[in-house]
Amino acid sequence: MKISKMKYQLLVLSAFLLLGACSEEYLNPEPRTVYTEAEIWKTKENTYLYINGFYKPIYEYGPYGKKYAGVALNDGFSDIVKYNQHVMGPNGGDVNKTILSPIISPTTNVLSDYQYEYNRIRRINEFLYGLENYVTYSKEDKLLMEAQARFFRGFLHFMLVRSHGGVIIRDYIDGPNEAYKARSTESECYDFITKELDFAAENLPAKWDAASLGRLTRGGVYGYKSRVMLYAERWQDAIDAAEEVIKEEGNLYGLESDYDKIFKTLDSKEGVLSYRFGGTLGHSFHHLYCPKGDKSEGIIGIAGPTLEMVDSYRMADGSEFDWNNPEHAANPYANREPRFYASVLYNGATWKGRTIETFVGGQDGFEPYAAQQSSGGTTTGYYIRKMIDEKASMDEVSSQTWYEVRYAEVLLNHAEALNELGRGEEALVSLNKVRIRAKLPKITVSDKEALREIIREERKVELAFEGQRYWDLRRWKLATEVLNGVRMHGTKITKDGDTFIYETVECDDKDRVFKESYYKFPVPQNEIDNNPLCKQTPLW
Repeated sequence: MKISKMKYQLLVLSAFLLLGACSEEYLNPEPRTVYTEAEIWKTKENTYLYINGFYKPIYEYGPYGKKYAGVALNDGFSDIVKYNQHVMGPNGGDVNKTILSPIISPTTNVLSDYQYEYNRIRRINEFLYGLENYVTYSKEDKLLMEAQARFFRGFLHFMLVRSHGGVIIRDYIDGPNEAYKARSTESECYDFITKELDFAAENLPAKWDAASLGRLTRGGVYGYKSRVMLYAERWQDAIDAAEEVIKEEGNLYGLESDYDKIFKTLDSKEGVLSYRFGGTLGHSFHHLYCPKGDKSEGIIGIAGPTLEMVDSYRMADGSEFDWNNPEHAANPYANREPRFYASVLYNGATWKGRTIETFVGGQDGFEPYAAQQSSGGTTTGYYIRKMIDEKASMDEVSSQTWYEVRYAEVLLNHAEALNELGRGEEALVSLNKVRIRAKLPKITVSDKEALREIIREERKVELAFEGQRYWDLRRWKLATEVLNGVRMHGTKITKDGDTFIYETVECDDKDRVFKESYYKFPVPQNEIDNNPLCKQTPLW
């Protein structure tokens, strides 16, 4: 592997220390089963083992983790994915309960991991205190260590702000005198997060040597910042961060020529911020989301793309798909854009040497969403193809790399921020790079309102199933329109001789719920009970 092509990735094998896993390729520490605090600071190698544990959240919040409601794919809370499970519990049951009932409250919220995030922030603060007071490493080494820790402190604060709005900023070790602390405003929180990310970017290298493969890079931090600043609506900051990555196009970063290869490539040039699994540590996305016909028993095929998502993929010439068009309706999966074929498994698709059968009675089945335990058949008529490791054994975990921030997203972040500042012509440059890779015609519209809708639709398709859609709808304040008082749909296919009959059906059994108060989730009630200075989120 050429060093110039290395992005931030985390290579994790099998050794664990405190907060998480670490790689023997980074260093060779003294073997231990238990490390004392003194040993953490004994050598740089041991300290870096501790730092490795900070990296875990990079994948935990994405499709290869299980951060919300015990499932990997939080797009199930949005309009683009439907979980099959009706019964409450894991594998999507709690997702459906949340989207179909008004159950989010200060005591129940599967879309927040408040305690976990503050626990990890506390550990980072303890680490930074020790780094300042206990070590005699060089200034350069200390800065590199501090930069990594502070990135993750900013990362975790952003997870909290994304869910709750203004939160309590914890930037030092809390003692008894700091137990009671008020929430900062959302703007103050973004000031703090910006400071953390900027410190990390200014003190991290553009690339590391081979021995440190997997550590945060300057570009990885700026790529992530370009996303965070969209939530803050700090458009120029988002532009500036994105351009720090874009200026490395052709050197460190770039778009893969084939969309289908991104998640099949261990070290894609499209990866700006990524997490590479290895050894015995991997993920089970391919177990849970592959088609029913891939496995005869066990939990499988737990979610699929909705018809709303499938219909968003354009025809190859860039025109919209339309069921009312007789030519389209007769052969709905022909002549679509490349991202459709890379992302969706549909009736008739080729998969692992066989043909997908999502028609009623087919090998991959169709199962109406109903009040019983799902047997793994699709309730939408579709399965996810994108990000599923086709080569991984059903008896093993996958080591497929997770790309938390792709170069395509950085380009879309750049385009969105530019357009919001009325710089539509400039936004088209970045937007059209993404569309050209998808073999779609260039966009020429530069009117702000019209281009805003085009960029948002492009994000929906380009970043489908990567965990962005629900949070995008919230930050755009569109969720009450898209996710409330509506039902999502699927395609029920019936085979009649050699022909197929396509019927649009509802894949929800009741209207979905997204209340105005869901734009800012409540702080957990135990925080309110134990900290009288912390006030509850408005509307809660």
